[in-house]
Amino acid sequence: MTKIYEKFPEITNIKANVLSKKFVNNNTYLILDKTIFMPKNDSLKDDEGYISGHKVLSIEEKRDNIIHLIEGKENRKDLALSLDKSIRRENLYASSAFCLFKIFYKTYYSTGRFSLEANDEINKITIKNPSPDFDPFLIEYLINYSIEKGLKINFDKGIAELSGIGKAVNNLICFDNTYKVKSFKITDFLKDDNSTIIFFEAGL
Repeated sequence: MTKIYEKFPEITNIKANVLSKKFVNNNTYLILDKTIFMPKNDSLKDDEGYISGHKVLSIEEKRDNIIHLIEGKENRKDLALSLDKSIRRENLYASSAFCLFKIFYKTYYSTGRFSLEANDEINKITIKNPSPDFDPFLIEYLINYSIEKGLKINFDKGIAELSGIGKAVNNLICFDNTYKVKSFKITDFLKDDNSTIIFFEAGL
């Protein structure tokens, strides 16, 4: 299966072929030869959309296959996939900002483990065991500087890189250029002995 969203996350409409299907309770489970739908994860909003007019109910990854559950029964072999553009755009802003945050953090600091939570209520980055001299607003400045300069974001085997600056693990979707993030603003942050939580806005 080709996961279109990994290299081309801005594509929101494609056609795909059915590799296998299963009917359960008047719904259909599908495995396709390619997909634009990202499987459910703990960091971003769930993708929404339609497959040949059928509402997508869930997207799960199992054994490197993406399982699409759609409403109703579907027997055709060639299907049209269409996902919600606004949700994909919001996810791209948040996840791309998170990716840049990690790249610039790792350029200046040696310790820290990262997680992202981005949904309708909140965008936050949690850093476990951050460097004691960590300055959130230095990272904010560097991200916005990179946005202004329009730097290419390179990807290879789950690693995102800004050439000559740094790299970070990227398991989420991400823009291919920094200018597409538009803006990054820290709205608040909380610190305790073991973690720092960064609340932010992106794409405004």
